[in-house]
Amino acid sequence: MGQERLTIPAAGCALAAILHRPEGAGPWPVVVASHGMLSSKDSEKYQLVGAAFSASGIAVCRFDFRGCGESGGILAEASVGERVDDLGRVVAALRTRPELDGRAALLGSSMGAFVSLLAASRDPRVRAVAAWATPADLEDLVANPDEVREYGLGDPAIAELRAGRCLRAPTDVPRVLFLHGGADDVVPVAHAERLHAASPEPKRLHVFPGGDHPLTDPAHRQEAVRMSLEWIRRFL
Repeated sequence: MGQERLTIPAAGCALAAILHRPEGAGPWPVVVASHGMLSSKDSEKYQLVGAAFSASGIAVCRFDFRGCGESGGILAEASVGERVDDLGRVVAALRTRPELDGRAALLGSSMGAFVSLLAASRDPRVRAVAAWATPADLEDLVANPDEVREYGLGDPAIAELRAGRCLRAPTDVPRVLFLHGGADDVVPVAHAERLHAASPEPKRLHVFPGGDHPLTDPAHRQEAVRMSLEWIRRFL
């Protein structure tokens, strides 16, 4: 197994990514991992995902959204819609690589999961989604624009949400695994329950009793990785 640094062109900037390769020559399916609002591809949870999935014969690409981590762009000038577009560009770029076979699934946490659902709704070729701590909507950000700015986003994101664009997670995506902490005080577990109830089969919801938003309990995090791998491998 190895890791390769990638640079993926996007509108007005370049996105930094790391591809986890399984053993052997491939070609392999790939899972694209999307980080949360102020996180990055180098978060421990995505490194765990990369190691676990690649050990099981599935490549993983973890990348930084524009304005985050090692990617270009300015966070205050980015919108949620641009994050969805960036994810779509990453998936499209990976489908052209000879060591990958075109099969793709998505995994994300918090805003990364929200963006993953939006991207999957646009792309019927996505095989499955593992959505951790997913907000069903971003209504709280519309009501509190100062909070949006505290997150580092700016007027483009505020205007987009006020116009109702990228405001709600889609409920037309099949093959979604929803994982959520039962004590999440950032995105209450009711968000996951609403999304799960409205989404088409096949689907699954698992709540970690006492789990927080980032699933910082090592046992919760390891179980989330295991369940995500089991779910995604079922549909690849």
